[in-house]
Amino acid sequence: MDAAYDTPVAAQVRRSTREPDRENPARISGGYVLGSPSMRQRKAPSATTISRRRRSLPVDLASFGARPTSRAGEFLGDRYRIEGLLGTGGTSNVYLALDTQIGNSVVVKQLNREGADNEGIRERFLEEAEALSNFQHPRILHVLDFAEPSDGPPYLVTEALIGETLASLLGRQPLLPMSLTLMIARQTAEGLNAVHARGLVHRDIKPGNLFLLGQRGAPFGLKIIDFGMAKLSDSNDASAAQTVLGTIEYMAPEQTMADPVDGRTDIYSFGIMLFRLLAGRLPFQASEGFDLLGHQQFSPVPLPSWFHSSTEPHLDAIVTRATRKHPDNRYPNMRAMMLDLDVAFGLCEGEPAHAGLVVDPDVYEPQNQKGREVAELLAKRWATLAPIGNERSERDAASLLPRLKTLAPDVADSADFEPLSDDALEICEG
Repeated sequence: MDAAYDTPVAAQVRRSTREPDRENPARISGGYVLGSPSMRQRKAPSATTISRRRRSLPVDLASFGARPTSRAGEFLGDRYRIEGLLGTGGTSNVYLALDTQIGNSVVVKQLNREGADNEGIRERFLEEAEALSNFQHPRILHVLDFAEPSDGPPYLVTEALIGETLASLLGRQPLLPMSLTLMIARQTAEGLNAVHARGLVHRDIKPGNLFLLGQRGAPFGLKIIDFGMAKLSDSNDASAAQTVLGTIEYMAPEQTMADPVDGRTDIYSFGIMLFRLLAGRLPFQASEGFDLLGHQQFSPVPLPSWFHSSTEPHLDAIVTRATRKHPDNRYPNMRAMMLDLDVAFGLCEGEPAHAGLVVDPDVYEPQNQKGREVAELLAKRWATLAPIGNERSERDAASLLPRLKTLAPDVADSADFEPLSDDALEICEG
């Protein structure tokens, strides 16, 4: 798909405003796009405009945690001037840039050559841009523009945020004050509720993808970032079949087995992250990813109160329900989980809703042949626990966790872990 500049199709281009256009959903705030969302083409600015833009003052790199780059001064779309480098990944780079049309700092995420040449990665990248282009919510990163130029890899432009990821904060401070934990949990739930309402599944909820706004160590809010793995919950895209995407430490069993996902998959990941906030550690760790898959498939998540005794029983119950192995045994939607969080955090009166097992025992069986083969290998490698059932309390079942046996070397206790060293600006590549 080639971008057009001085061509007859430029007459079809509409200039967008900062307000969303409900009558023309293809229009993107802050950029120029054709009426058809499959094309990313924009009008060429005049020579006078270009000259004025190039005289714009540089951006303060330190304010955004950016570092110098050899691409500084380079323009994308004759509008976005690269100022500094924010992060790099296997298939894309993230730059701090200046929107010379309106004078605001922005962030540009652009595929590198390797990523652009990979059809699957390229499509997921463009799907991320499409999914978020008209999505404006206070808990979601705002995509301002995206393009697929003829002379380079595709890129998307987002608002520039000042702060740090939750992963960065947890790297310095494994246990956070309960007031901050409350804010993070509640606002993440708000964001996920909005994402799911649009029929999207994030598929990679983790501390590295939650950006804390404001001063380091004293945030006032957060936004969910990096939707590079997001997909429609009702999508039947055959290209995504048999592909495992996500971060193993936070992945639901159906996700590890490359089965279809829905909002309950994000609920599982959110439950693991909530455990991390309450316990100051992750529930599972192993030296090999295959053993982590075994934990996610077979091991019940222990109670956060085992590791941080001041954790309220209500919060233990929320984590347990959110992280059950079978999706039907979890919260049916994020709204239901939000209600229990409000009760647990004292924001409203009542008791968290008690829910027994819909599928008893709480075991997830893969739906595809590859997944079943992997599950069989995992079962042979692990001496697994008896499934959680109504005849055994979930606390008692979780207490057996240290008895798990693993063939992974140098792992004395399968529940031990070392905190993840997520980079503050990690780019999730799948």
